[in-house]
Amino acid sequence: MNGMHMLLRRGRLALVVCGAVLAGAAACTDDAPEGSETPGTDDVDSGTPDAIRPSTCAPVTGEGTKHSGNLETGQETWTAAASPHVIDFPVTIREGETLTIEPCAVVRIRKDMGILVQGTLVAEGAEGSPITIERADANDPWRNIETRETATVRLAHATIEGGGARGNNRPDSMAMLDVRGDVDLPPAGKVHLDHVTLSGSASVGLILREAGALTATSTDLTITGGANAPVRSWANLVGSIPSGRYTGNESDEILIDGMGSRDAIKQDMTLANRGVPYHVLGAEVLVGDTSAEGKPKATLTIEAGVTVRFAKGSRLAMDAYKTDKPATGALRAVGTEAQPIVFTSAEATPAPGNWVGLTFKGTPDANNRIEHAKIAYAGGDSGISSYDCPNPDKASFSNYGAIIVYGGRPASAFVTHTSFEQSAGDGIVRGWTGEVVDFLPTNSFAGMALCNQSYPKPVSTTCPNPPPCPKN
Repeated sequence: MNGMHMLLRRGRLALVVCGAVLAGAAACTDDAPEGSETPGTDDVDSGTPDAIRPSTCAPVTGEGTKHSGNLETGQETWTAAASPHVIDFPVTIREGETLTIEPCAVVRIRKDMGILVQGTLVAEGAEGSPITIERADANDPWRNIETRETATVRLAHATIEGGGARGNNRPDSMAMLDVRGDVDLPPAGKVHLDHVTLSGSASVGLILREAGALTATSTDLTITGGANAPVRSWANLVGSIPSGRYTGNESDEILIDGMGSRDAIKQDMTLANRGVPYHVLGAEVLVGDTSAEGKPKATLTIEAGVTVRFAKGSRLAMDAYKTDKPATGALRAVGTEAQPIVFTSAEATPAPGNWVGLTFKGTPDANNRIEHAKIAYAGGDSGISSYDCPNPDKASFSNYGAIIVYGGRPASAFVTHTSFEQSAGDGIVRGWTGEVVDFLPTNSFAGMALCNQSYPKPVSTTCPNPPPCPKN
């Protein structure tokens, strides 16, 4: 059947236009492999330009070409004419080798198989001539495309679907596209995605880890229909997630590992508004390099409208080499009245103290700025103590607060027009020795268990007893 026609699978309507398919077929035929439809959705994905592509690709016919193991030659091309290209054993592109996949080519991958890229993979379709990588088996997902530190990958106008087989692993620990780098080196963008759709993953759509970042010029990525989150990323790589659409998955949020120094943000990075929340899974997202004194400063910028949800006991920490040294990490979180930035708990039923809060070690950097934000359900156990005047209402010397400044005095009140809600401790811990900096003007406080702001230690006298403790 030529031209445009409709397919109905498991209650989901798919539109096929001569080789471009919403739900996974690669030609104008009803013979596309079943099981490639997007799980967990019953509606048509029409919000992305690549969901429906007018195509000039010829229909795929015949058994195609089988591929197993290593490439037969160092430079290999999988053509549209020889499609479908069927992978029935894992394919490895070794360092120094190049696999090129032509526009209109179709690749079908058997159950639990995949592609390991140590060399170069170029699969660049074009508008009207897309590339399709899909399941060969109706009900069995393939594994993944995994890139290593020596890999270079360019994917454009391609639909990749039906992979992400996870075996006995947790669904949030595997992905259909797994981008890795050299963990001992700074993040390196060696994978370029341009108008790529990742659809129907049996696990996460995309994982970024071990310094494996996407290129700065990647754009228009769609991840939908997955059985878990669209993206999971190490904290220092999340800034490489490009513009696109990340909805229609089982869990529409971007997962951030947050492993402290292991994935610390040591270079300037922006947490962009990608239309879904960020969810910090680990104990700490660390900003700044503290491996030695005098390291360059890193600034984390968060765009207006972003929501960051924190797991129990987690925090966002701007670091310093020592508490008496200048900070090596800074935070610029500037929202607007219409699009505030929200820092909150990831618990299904949030409560005060679910997560620690925002912590600033050492002398805060002058680049810090938090404006038009909301910080809710923080004030958990920080492990920080005795940096401000002791509060007689507090059972210990520990510093609990939605924001904790400990070490040096900030040059100014860098938090403005921000609401503090439901803290298990203070709103702001002013944990330094020196003159007072007042954070109360323009900010609002509701549900603080202790003070709206604590009192810093005076330079030459003892703390007042009791210290001032403003409350609403």
